[in-house]
Amino acid sequence: MAILTTEAVVLRGWKMGETSKILSLYTRDYGKVKVVAKGGRGPKSKFKGCLEPLTHIQVIYYDKRNRDLQLLSKADLIDPHFRIIGDTERTALSLAGAELVDRAVAGEESYPQVFDLFSAVLVAMDRGEGFLEGNLWYFESHFIALMGYKPTWDACLSCGCSLGAKGGFFQPQSGGLLCIRCGSFKGGLTVEGETLEILYWLQKAELKDVGSLKPSPARKAEIRKMFDLYFRTHIEHMKSLRSLLFYYELGTS
Repeated sequence: MAILTTEAVVLRGWKMGETSKILSLYTRDYGKVKVVAKGGRGPKSKFKGCLEPLTHIQVIYYDKRNRDLQLLSKADLIDPHFRIIGDTERTALSLAGAELVDRAVAGEESYPQVFDLFSAVLVAMDRGEGFLEGNLWYFESHFIALMGYKPTWDACLSCGCSLGAKGGFFQPQSGGLLCIRCGSFKGGLTVEGETLEILYWLQKAELKDVGSLKPSPARKAEIRKMFDLYFRTHIEHMKSLRSLLFYYELGTS
């Protein structure tokens, strides 16, 4: 048995027994790990304030290779993300990111870049203003690339010509679009040039700038559908994110 120390973000949790709790953690050094916090729901819990979803913590846990559930020994708060927890819109969008990580990342493989990206996006969601969904779009854009499925938004997959203002036909299985001419017979999801400009900008932009986006309802609808199709195409057993569907129902967007 090894005693491991690492940073982690709580993705989700479940009740266990009278006072304990099971957590799905995304750790910086050991990937996705499930731990049990014994007495974690008790009134005198040593983990108080550290076990809520989206909380950024430092953990020590006992790791046994032949078991799926590890034992949490200690948790120290790094960032509680108070504004996220106190705001329904920020919470729904942040949980959508956590849900994506939980579904897309399998096993205890270390992806420090994914952890750093998600942590930075949570900070932006907690402290940023403006178009909050832009933070999730930024995360989705860069998460796709880190998982090895980076799409091409600026050129036709077939002839290589610039898609420009005319847009094209989205081919999620191929990781990009066909221009109007090449896609006239194959079809696909029709995407406007303005939508592609936003997606291409997100790949190059800094996270601090995404709140300045002011997409029209039509652009939002296309980008949301494209990300949904892309993840469901490239990630096995992937379904639409429940937290994101709840966010859409809020009517704040």
